[in-house]
Amino acid sequence: MSPNRDPGPVLARRYHPFYCEENIWWLCAEPALGAELAQVIFVASIGGACPVAEQRAGGPDGVAWWDYHCIGLDTDSRIWDLDSRLPVPVPAKDWLTRSFPAAAELPEALQPRFRLVPAASYRAEFASDRRHMCTSDGGWLHAPPPWPCIGEGWNLDRYRDVRDPAGPGRLLELEGLAASI
Repeated sequence: MSPNRDPGPVLARRYHPFYCEENIWWLCAEPALGAELAQVIFVASIGGACPVAEQRAGGPDGVAWWDYHCIGLDTDSRIWDLDSRLPVPVPAKDWLTRSFPAAAELPEALQPRFRLVPAASYRAEFASDRRHMCTSDGGWLHAPPPWPCIGEGWNLDRYRDVRDPAGPGRLLELEGLAASI
């Protein structure tokens, strides 16, 4: 499957590949979900790269090495990962098992960590001017979405930094997230 695959008719108008934090921001306000998004979850590692399986942007094995990834967790304990090869939404436990099948074998620096932020506060406080997607010569790493930037300024680093316990929401390791959903 291509990373440009349409994730479905309800979500299509606010999905753009490689802009997961914006896709989820828009999804938090989508009335047609059938369940309310309760949490926004940032996935990253302290080493700066985290392997996530079942990703459309991954190679034939489906593993994408994201610097961070952003998903939603709804009130029915389902994950909304718009970049996954798995169904959207998918039961949270299934998503965890299939997305991190070899997590226990990874070195500590590559272990997935999760920042859970209430969806309402994410919608109210998140801002990105997309600077993280710009190259040093002013080009784009990946073309931006057609909608305007979200908020004013930049605070994405506060969300994707899984080393800083003072950031928004709460931090969990894989076992802690599995036990809480």
